Amino acid sequence: MDSYEQLLQQAKDSEKINTPSTNVVKKAIASSKRKLILTTLTIALLIVPTCYMLTFLYYAFGTKSTTLMDVTSQTLYVTDPNTTLEELEFDMDFSLFSMLLSFEQYKQIGDEVYPIKHYDTRFMLNDLVEKTTTSKLEKTYPKYPTITNQWLVHPENQAEFNTSEEWQVLKGLPDETVVEAYISLNNLFTVEEVIQEMPKVDVTWAAIYTGVEDKMLSANGNVVSPIGYPVQQDYTNWSPFKNSTSHEQTFLSILHFLANYEDIATAVSSHKNLELKERISYLEKQDMKTYAVVITGPKAEIEQLKDNTMIKHLKLGEVKLWNWVR
Repeated sequence: MDSYEQLLQQAKDSEKINTPSTNVVKKAIASSKRKLILTTLTIALLIVPTCYMLTFLYYAFGTKSTTLMDVTSQTLYVTDPNTTLEELEFDMDFSLFSMLLSFEQYKQIGDEVYPIKHYDTRFMLNDLVEKTTTSKLEKTYPKYPTITNQWLVHPENQAEFNTSEEWQVLKGLPDETVVEAYISLNNLFTVEEVIQEMPKVDVTWAAIYTGVEDKMLSANGNVVSPIGYPVQQDYTNWSPFKNSTSHEQTFLSILHFLANYEDIATAVSSHKNLELKERISYLEKQDMKTYAVVITGPKAEIEQLKDNTMIKHLKLGEVKLWNWVR
C-alpha cells in the first residue's frame, strides 16, 4: 500500500472514531436547549406571583393599605361638606403593584343618611393614579373652585349665586320635604353660637376660617378650598370623629396627619390647593371660628331662618321627601 492509500485509510478510520463523539455533542446541545427553555418558562411563571407577593408585602408592611384608606377617608371628611363614610363599604383589592379601593359616600338630608357618590380609586404603590366617581346627587356641586364659585362664602366675598332666588325656590318647595342648605354667615362665629341660633335644624358641617378665606388665596397666590369638620357626633365606625371629645382638636389632628400626605389628599379631594401647612400654622395660634355651615331639616324650619341677622347667603343643596321624626 502506497503512502496515498495509507493516508486515505487513516482519514476513514478517524471519521469512524469521531462519529460517535459528534452524536454525543449534538445530544448534549439539544438537552441544554430543552433545559434552558424549561428554566426560562419556570422563571417567567414565577415572576407574576412573585410580583403579586411583593405588592401584598408592600401594602401590608411598607406603605400600609390602612394608611391610604385613612388619608382618603379623612380628606373627604374635612373637604366635602356634610358627608360621611361607612367602614363596611370599603372594598379593597390588589393588582400588580397597585391597590384598588372602592367605597360609598353618604350625606345627611333631613333625619336620614343617603348614598350620594361611589368612588373607584387605584393607587400605584403610594400614588393615586386613577379616580372615578359616580354621583347620585341631584345637584352639581362646586369642583376645582375659583375665588367666586364657592357655596360657602366668607363675609368679605361675593357669592356667584343669587341668594334671593334661592330663598324663593325654598319657599316654593312642599312643606312635606326636608332640605340641605349651605348657609354663609355675615361674620365669624364659634360653632356653638351658630348652633344656638338654629335649634330646630341640624348643623351638620362647619367651614373653618384658617386665615385665607377672606381672599380665598394662599400666601403664594393659590386659590384655596374650604375645609372644616362635622359638627354633630358621628357614630359611624369609620369616622375619625366617632369618639371625639373635641371636634376642633380632632380636626386639627387630621390636618397634621394629612399634611404628611398632601399630594394624595389633593388628588383624592374634588377640591384642590389645600395649603395645609399654612392653614395649620394659623389655627394653632387662633381660636377656631366658622364663616359658613351646612344645615338640614324641615323646609319650614329652614325658611324661618330667612330673617336671622346672622345669615348672609343661602344655597340650596339636596331635597328629599319628609323623613323628620322628631
